[in-house]
Amino acid sequence: MSPDQSSNKIGKTVGEKLRTARTAQHFTQNQLATPDFSVSYISAIERGQIHPSLRALEILATKLGLTATQLLPDRPQSEDRANAQAGSPEREEDEAELSLLEAQLSIREGAIDSSIVQLNKLSTKRLKRPQQLRLRFLLGWAYYKAGQYQDSEYTFTEALSLAKELNDQYLILRILLIQAAAYAAIGNYPQTDLTYQRCLDTLETAEPHDPLFAAQIYNSVGQYYIQLGKIELALAMFRKALTITAEFAVIENIQSTYSAIRQYYMEEKVYDLVAHYAYKSLALYDLQSHKHLRSELYHYLSLALLKIQPDEAQTFIQQILVQNTHSQDKLALATIYAAKARLCFTQRALADADKLVQEALLLAQSFGDTVIYAQAQILRGYISYAQEQQVQGDEYFVAGFAILGRLATHEELAEEAVRYAELLEEYGKVHEAFTYIRLAFQSRQKMGR
Repeated sequence: MSPDQSSNKIGKTVGEKLRTARTAQHFTQNQLATPDFSVSYISAIERGQIHPSLRALEILATKLGLTATQLLPDRPQSEDRANAQAGSPEREEDEAELSLLEAQLSIREGAIDSSIVQLNKLSTKRLKRPQQLRLRFLLGWAYYKAGQYQDSEYTFTEALSLAKELNDQYLILRILLIQAAAYAAIGNYPQTDLTYQRCLDTLETAEPHDPLFAAQIYNSVGQYYIQLGKIELALAMFRKALTITAEFAVIENIQSTYSAIRQYYMEEKVYDLVAHYAYKSLALYDLQSHKHLRSELYHYLSLALLKIQPDEAQTFIQQILVQNTHSQDKLALATIYAAKARLCFTQRALADADKLVQEALLLAQSFGDTVIYAQAQILRGYISYAQEQQVQGDEYFVAGFAILGRLATHEELAEEAVRYAELLEEYGKVHEAFTYIRLAFQSRQKMGR
């Protein structure tokens, strides 16, 4: 059972709450739907015919000025709950579903500690086997988010055993992906290598094949290889991911893919995943995350090429720039401008680098906190220092580090903080340099190193 689902009873209650909140805000269904969903999708939720995915729930709650948990059903009173525990298996199952859903929303909303407490309160004896799997998956994920990597790794080992027993390919891949990251965070690189390889091997045989999730896996493995300095292996992973994302530049291709996956699960009678991919196809929120993924791939691939194949990097950047100049993908274009600015900076063409990075910042800022926006800020910091504009440079560095901190990209934050500290030392700013050495140390502590 996928972690994005809940029971029909929960879905109906969400619909009732959504309608109440919408009318209180004097929104029409069309106003609430635009631009993320169709009116028929909102109508179906409110009538209780379907229940939204977690991502859809988050989007709708934000539009209504609520948190996603406020659209969940109210807990039954203690007396009702006691009655449920006393005799109704159906009520108990609904209660468990609601608890798991609340915990997952808490994780997504950043309330990690409370989600861990809530999940640990659930008694596995009262849960069915698929629910036990979801409990372990969510708990392992929460531990990872909280920086409790040993607990995360141990919990995922239990979850993986149960997922294999239930033949849940959907969760097996996701468990392996996060578990590998947990191993990397505690510096257990042999186990990280093994787990990423198991993830890649499973990906080759998993049915059905979700290509966009496959691209996320290749991106994660590529970033891991960059950390280890294995640039050639990283390039291979990024190129695989880019090949996949290039096929989904058109929204109809994504819909078609999810439709095929949905049909597969329909034939297998795995109805929760039928619903899961139906929501993806209807809401199309993945189009935005797909653009973010492609932009990150451009970023990391160009960085890797600059390290070992500068000439090829220049050719790659120019090709992608031509491809994206007339597209609507502004974040991808921002990434390429930043990559070209980095290339100009290495060639000491500072005026061109500064102009390009300003274009990148202008394009990326509307997307909020992204790795692209953070790295463009940091790059402009280096350019400003090279132009002897240290005060401005410091401001850009601080802004970039703040974004990386909010994104919890501790590895990149640590690396960039060390580089900035070295730059400060060159300019005799020893006290300031120590501040960023400490920041790097703190970031690595959060990674368990």
